[in-house]
Amino acid sequence: MSIFYDEIMTSINETMTTEKGKLRETVFIKPVKKYNAEGVKKVRKSLHMTQAVFAGMIGVSQKTVEAWESGRNTPMGPASRVLDLLESDSAVAERFVINGPLQEKIAAK
Repeated sequence: MSIFYDEIMTSINETMTTEKGKLRETVFIKPVKKYNAEGVKKVRKSLHMTQAVFAGMIGVSQKTVEAWESGRNTPMGPASRVLDLLESDSAVAERFVINGPLQEKIAAK
C-alpha cells in the first residue's frame, strides 16, 4: 500500500483505540463567539484598559482595536477566541500585564 494509505489507517486506528478499557469520548468545541464594536469595547472597558494597553496585551496594534471598536473591522478567529476568554475570566488578562511606570503612563492617557 501507499504511505498515504498507511498514514490514514494509523490515524483511524489511533482514533478507535481505547484508553483504560473505555472508548474515547466525543469532544465538543464551543463555537467562536462573534464580537461587534460594542462587544469589543465592553470587554476592554471591563478590564479598565486603554486601547493601547488592551492592544498590547492581546498582541494586536492599537489601530486594530480602534477599527474593531468603530465597526470598521470585526475580530475573527483567534482574536475572537481571546476576547471570549477575557470576557469570561478577567484573571487571564492579569497574567499578561506587568504594572510599572510605563504601563501606568499608558493607562493614564
